[in-house]
Amino acid sequence: MKEQRKAEIVENCGFFAEDTGKDGTDTAVSLDFFGYEHCLPRHSYGPSARRNYVIHVVIDGKGIMDYGGKRWTIRKGEMFILFPGEVTTYYADREDPWYYCWFGFQGSSARRIVESIGFTAQTPVLSFAHGDRVEKRIKDMLSSVSLTLDGQLHRNAEMLEILSEMIRGRAEQGGSDSGLTAFSYSEYAVRYINNHFSEKIKIQELARHIGISRSYLVKLVRQETGMSPQEYLITVRMRRAADLLSRSNDPVFAIASECGYDDALAFSRVFKSKFGQNPSDYRLQHNKSYSEE
Repeated sequence: MKEQRKAEIVENCGFFAEDTGKDGTDTAVSLDFFGYEHCLPRHSYGPSARRNYVIHVVIDGKGIMDYGGKRWTIRKGEMFILFPGEVTTYYADREDPWYYCWFGFQGSSARRIVESIGFTAQTPVLSFAHGDRVEKRIKDMLSSVSLTLDGQLHRNAEMLEILSEMIRGRAEQGGSDSGLTAFSYSEYAVRYINNHFSEKIKIQELARHIGISRSYLVKLVRQETGMSPQEYLITVRMRRAADLLSRSNDPVFAIASECGYDDALAFSRVFKSKFGQNPSDYRLQHNKSYSEE
């Protein structure tokens, strides 16, 4: 049975501003304010423009947001964002007013974080299944309102955990196709393979390391290279092997090891399937300085 809604408003509980540094330099991302509110029917905010990013997570009920010439109905299990400098109005439903948590932040990395979560001007509302965890963290932050350094670090750390979970949740759903996030993931994966091809790379572990699903990684790398991650890994290894065979006199087993293969026979099979020749024959044809002894 649904819990009786409190007939009270709790706005900006524990309102404070984080110090961005006495030297005036900006931090990567800093928490400005946070809180939660059990809204009364039709309780509204705006029209107004913020100077920072503000994310609201709806824990219960529903409401309306007017932004960018559109009207958005937002319910439990969803979250919405206010962009800096953008005029927005939002208000609670008349019959089932919302209860939400919010936090505002800014900094040089704020925009990239917001885009990584999946928010854009066209998609200011996203689904989010873990509102209860955000509520718990916000209330934990509210229990530590001291303006001491340790208090500020604690609150900022809690906000970063919330943002991290939002990004992770978006990746588990298949990620955002906004461009920047997908490009960053695929660029990192390709660069990682190029730099670590001699090591034991497992695609599942690489996806976990990046923080996305294996299927999403396969999709992104295929878009970037025209190959799956495993195919791209083999291609990089074989290119390196061909280069070493054509200019060095190292034994085949040593070249196999340098290219990530413990088994020289397995290496030879893969090499032949790629180039139509076994490594020894390839070397005889392409390495003019090589002589069999």
